Amino acid sequence: MSAKPKIALTMARMNTLQIRLLSLALFAVFCATLTYWIVVLTAHRAPPPAAAVAPSVSVEDAAALFGGKLTREVNRNIKLVGILALREGAAAIVGVGDDPARAIALGSKITDGTTLAEVHARSIVIDHNGVRSEVPLAPNAGGPTIYVR
Repeated sequence: MSAKPKIALTMARMNTLQIRLLSLALFAVFCATLTYWIVVLTAHRAPPPAAAVAPSVSVEDAAALFGGKLTREVNRNIKLVGILALREGAAAIVGVGDDPARAIALGSKITDGTTLAEVHARSIVIDHNGVRSEVPLAPNAGGPTIYVR
C-alpha cells in the first residue's frame, strides 16, 4: 500500500507543475496581447493627405475627347520637322515661326515658357506654362529626310 500513495503524490506534483507552467504561458500570452493593443491604440497616425484640386477642363480639351482637334496658339508657331532617338534620351528637330529648324533636347526650352516635355514616334508633347499639348510630325514635303550636321 505504500506504493500507491507514492504514485498518487507524484501525480499530484506533476499536475501542480503542469498547472503552474500553463498559467505562466497564459500570462505571457496575455502580456503580449496587452502590449500589442497598447502600441496599436496609442500610435500617432498621420492625417490623410488633402485632396488635390484638379484644374478646370477647358472646352477645347473636352472637345478633344470626342474627336475635336486641339488648336492652341503655341502649337501654330511650332513645327515639328523630325525626331531623333539618342542613347540617353531623345530630341526633336523643331522650327518656331519663320526661324530655321534646330534640335531641341528633351526637357529643354523651345521658347519662353515652352519646354519639350515628351518625345513620341510621330509627335512631341510641349509644356507651355503648365499646359501640355501635342504637336504632330509635319507631313513630308518632298525635301530631304536626313539631316547631317
